Amino acid sequence: MLSWEIDALDKELGGLKEHSFVLVHEADPRARGKEILFHILRQKLKRGSLVGYFNISYPVHILMRAFEISGIDGRKYLKNGTLAIIDTFGSFYDIISDVEGIWYLKGSLSADVLPAKYVEVVEAHKRKWSESGMFGGRKLYGFAIDVSDYIDMLGGELETLKYLEISAELRANARAYREYPKGTNFWLWGRKGSSQILASVYRRATYVLRVRSELSGNRVVRYLEVLKAPDMKSEVIRFTYHFDGNVPVLERV
Repeated sequence: MLSWEIDALDKELGGLKEHSFVLVHEADPRARGKEILFHILRQKLKRGSLVGYFNISYPVHILMRAFEISGIDGRKYLKNGTLAIIDTFGSFYDIISDVEGIWYLKGSLSADVLPAKYVEVVEAHKRKWSESGMFGGRKLYGFAIDVSDYIDMLGGELETLKYLEISAELRANARAYREYPKGTNFWLWGRKGSSQILASVYRRATYVLRVRSELSGNRVVRYLEVLKAPDMKSEVIRFTYHFDGNVPVLERV
């Protein structure tokens, strides 16, 4: 079992099953779900793990600033090769930076062809890691933030659903995942979207965490709910949480 990098989750769930697909549903921005995933990402990089980050929502310079605020030296990890960024945002909007370790997708990026282009880039970078001898003794993680932004990029919910369905089928059979080590993947879904899209993602996830917030007077109360996990003994596991600096601190409700 792997660590969640959050003690309360490790204790309650017995760790994280390797090669899992973890979905974090951020019900509202005030819940700061992205910061929870940035905490996990930061800790994995500190441990020397290999991380592939799918940048969907921001220009690279803004992403780098978000990393910096979260205590992640993105340029250092790009340079030493443990971090790779697939810059979907820049690929769509043709905002491209010549930075080592950042990959861009070329040509058409419709829902029909985007999954195959991702697989091509993932295979190319895994080949690079393999040729550099970087897989030895290291765990592999993938982070995709914010997957719900595909609704705008791909032109609507039906196209996004098509992308998700095609992508799942390709990942099941692609050489990038058969001939090279597989990772443990974290996705953040940051808007409600349609129930049909969420159902498609929930169905494939090994773990589903929902983070949400509410106001209590002048105070923000944040909740993390485990909705799906292997061998769960109850319907929902619920925590409240706050941040100590960049570190999420959970308490079981």
